[in-house]
Amino acid sequence: WKVKFVGESVDDCGGGYSDSIADMCDELQNGSLPLLIMTPNGRSEFGVNQDCFIFNPQATSAIHNNMFCFLGMLMGIAIRTGSPLSLYLAEPMWSLLAGMPLTSNDISEFDK
Repeated sequence: WKVKFVGESVDDCGGGYSDSIADMCDELQNGSLPLLIMTPNGRSEFGVNQDCFIFNPQATSAIHNNMFCFLGMLMGIAIRTGSPLSLYLAEPMWSLLAGMPLTSNDISEFDK
């Protein structure tokens, strides 16, 4: 994809690409987009995984589905290029992505 940073200078050599990916990750985790929400432990400031995010169970519309598809493509690009994403997902979310069911122990990791 092509990105144009209006009013910003960007070094080439992958700087624009890296900046655009970092901006996307920030928007996913700062409340700008409805796909990820802070863990219940993070909201209550109790337990582990307070700094992590989970998938928003209320993000169920067709638009949300398209956003999740794009997120999946972004993850695929990161895997293929070896460029890690700055996404702080609670560990059980990775299990969900791998098609594994969650156990009550998994849920207690982010909701105690």
